[in-house]
Amino acid sequence: MGTLGLDTERGLFLGIDFGTTNSVVSIYNFGEGEAQTIPIDGANIFPTAIQFESDPEDEDKLSRIFGVQAKEAAIIYPLSTILSIKRWLGSDQKISVTVDDKEFSFAPEQIAGEILGYLKQRADEYAQEEMGITGEFSGCVITVPANSTDKQKKMTKDAAVFAGFDPESIYLRLEPAASAISYAVNEESNKKVLVYDFGGGTFDACVLEIKTEEAGEPTISIISTYGDNSLGGNDIDKVIMDIVYEEFKKITGEEIDLFDENSDDGVSRRQKKVALVRLQQAANQAKERLSQTKSTKITLAPLIQEPRIVNINMEISREDFLTHKRVNALGDTPEHFEKFAGKSVSDLIDETLACVSRCLEAGGLTEADINEIFLVGGSSSILHVGEKITERFGKEPFKSKISPALSISQGAAYYCNMIMMPTVRGPVVRERTIHPLGLEISGRRFMEIVPAGLDIPKDGLTIDAPEPLMTNMDGVTSMAIIAWENTSLTDEKVVNRDGMKRLAGTSLRGIPQGPRGQEKVQVTFHVGQDNMLLVTARSLSTDGAVTELSVDELYS
Repeated sequence: MGTLGLDTERGLFLGIDFGTTNSVVSIYNFGEGEAQTIPIDGANIFPTAIQFESDPEDEDKLSRIFGVQAKEAAIIYPLSTILSIKRWLGSDQKISVTVDDKEFSFAPEQIAGEILGYLKQRADEYAQEEMGITGEFSGCVITVPANSTDKQKKMTKDAAVFAGFDPESIYLRLEPAASAISYAVNEESNKKVLVYDFGGGTFDACVLEIKTEEAGEPTISIISTYGDNSLGGNDIDKVIMDIVYEEFKKITGEEIDLFDENSDDGVSRRQKKVALVRLQQAANQAKERLSQTKSTKITLAPLIQEPRIVNINMEISREDFLTHKRVNALGDTPEHFEKFAGKSVSDLIDETLACVSRCLEAGGLTEADINEIFLVGGSSSILHVGEKITERFGKEPFKSKISPALSISQGAAYYCNMIMMPTVRGPVVRERTIHPLGLEISGRRFMEIVPAGLDIPKDGLTIDAPEPLMTNMDGVTSMAIIAWENTSLTDEKVVNRDGMKRLAGTSLRGIPQGPRGQEKVQVTFHVGQDNMLLVTARSLSTDGAVTELSVDELYS
């Protein structure tokens, strides 16, 4: 890697792993020629948390507390503290906080922007005071899960704008690719690598091919990816919470429901919120300890004090941790709980391995084709994960010098290097289309427009449909435009079969009336390097109507 002085051509860029539970920021250190994690408030790992309180100088304004202090404040002030905001990105639901009996409402991207803004501020200060770098971070590379929806990506970008980054200098990159860069910079041989990314809110599996030419920098190509956007370390925490909550129900005779704020059971809303935050934090800490030890003790004394004192003092073994089947909703939506009811931690790890299977299948690969497994994300540290990976692939996961919790951010910093100093060579990530993309046409047939395996240029890949669509009835004034993804390995050209995934649909309206087949519509697919798909349909008549379709969940 280059070691030039920081005479950057695009300004300073910050690599950000914005996580559900924790966030990490890194910069490319040109003096050392490597990525460097920037400590925020003295630690490399920053809790993604914010707490609001009244401004002492103006009661109508709010002041903010971030990170560790906010996470700890959640125990005392649960109604004014927000955790896991990343899981709300992509939702239109407002986030409510209560401060001194006043309720305030925020959009999810605004809350995320507040946290990103604090990370930017602290990183600016560290770069100036500790690294001797003048200026501030005007741009950023933020990593996102491989199966993020279009809306989640847009709200992430909006949050970065709110945080003070230049709108033209905000880049999104896939988390598995970023983590692979931090691995690949030290590689000197050609390999196929499975990135197993088990974060706080999502799971991603991604297979990458790393090729290193003689005296050259590694080239990284994404072969396939598959993930689950609603399975993460938080769901493992919920299993431990379930163990503890079963004990709580036994002690109280099931007369108190901590998750029902309106029940008449003598426990105040605030006391329930405090108890749940403490329960969640105790579960998270127990998970971390059980990754290293065979048992751990959970003590919550007291968990509640009214209408009577309830103390929790129990031992949880690693066997309990792995085999307990969840039975309580624990505040989840009915849809989310349906997915996890009756599931143990061992079951959830098996579900991640099912995603791995789909990822290998999508790339036409078997376990024997994988040379290395790279674990990423805090929950990948669970011993059972490494054991199952070793059993499945016949080899232990790669022992990285970089903590799994830091690798994504440091990979993003290498991206920053390539943006800040485009004349300096670095790892090259070849973004590719993963599966064929196309349209549904008459007869429920599939018209392929974008083949799999195409390189996506810097400015994106734009491909017209091989032939225009035609109206199939007289007097038609609208036409359905439905985008599909072919995730199977067969060449069948119908959409109503396994492996065909409907991405999104819209209607082109305002087509001039005419006899069947007279009006023609040209459809264009544009795939960006951030794996966002934009479909444009345009009537070719002189009065041509136009519609655009921005597609969710590409390559999930």
